[in-house]
Amino acid sequence: MEKMTQVLINPQLLENIEKFIQFLKIQKNISENTALAYRRDIEQFSRFLERKKIDIKNSDKFTVRDYLANVLQPVEKKSSIIRKIAALRGFFNFLVKCKVIKISPMDFILMPKSEKHLPNFLTVGEINLILSAPDTSKISGLRDKAILELLYSSGLRISELTTLSKTDVDYILGTVKVMGKGAKQRLVPVGDFALDTIRKYLKMRTDSSPFVFTINGSKKISERFVQKMLKIYLKKAGIAKKITPHSLRHTFATHLIDNGCDIRSVQEMLGHKNLATTQIYTHITSQMMKKIYDKVHPRA
Repeated sequence: MEKMTQVLINPQLLENIEKFIQFLKIQKNISENTALAYRRDIEQFSRFLERKKIDIKNSDKFTVRDYLANVLQPVEKKSSIIRKIAALRGFFNFLVKCKVIKISPMDFILMPKSEKHLPNFLTVGEINLILSAPDTSKISGLRDKAILELLYSSGLRISELTTLSKTDVDYILGTVKVMGKGAKQRLVPVGDFALDTIRKYLKMRTDSSPFVFTINGSKKISERFVQKMLKIYLKKAGIAKKITPHSLRHTFATHLIDNGCDIRSVQEMLGHKNLATTQIYTHITSQMMKKIYDKVHPRA
């Protein structure tokens, strides 16, 4: 793989990259992690152009293919390849809209099919173990329990949870108002257990922060904080599975479908644009049913 870290990027190109990232954050409401990954991918391509002494306006499908051949290793995950191509596709489309270039070379680059992996999720028993792990006699423990309850109760994305405001919680209707991907707002049902824990936590708070969840006084919690916090309680609960905050979203959806919720309703609650994205949870349920069948049927 060709090294590109020491090459400086053209200032005008850097400015366009920054504009694109800001566009994604504001218009597409992407997470900080996605923004960092896209920025890294586009800057890597930009350094490649500098090395080859190619102006981005003159880059074509052969330039992109040459770049991909140079940067991709045989062991590269398909998801990383897809992300790099998606980052460049979005960036070039942005440059076309801004009339920096006339045509995107990415129009001639095929996107490889993504690998379908069934996401990790927790059983009801495991969820109960995690939810009982925080020490609710302390405000920090009550906060952590409220976070875990809400993630499992509503299937929120971690970015939606960390930016949740006090005014977004409706205790009468039993919903939270969240800003999802593409700056789309939706109302999501919340269970009584989660609402009760949130209410108790906020009563113990003395700061004036508008956010539901804070740390060190009035500072809004970060996505990294939630990730680290979850690891602590997984260990405390004795659960060895590789579980992330997003896994609680998967768990929420899987448990709903397992208990008879229709897939369209789950799609609405998760804020999925396409039904195909939600259908992975029916595959999980089918796989679980097959395991049960194999275990108990005399002729399996």
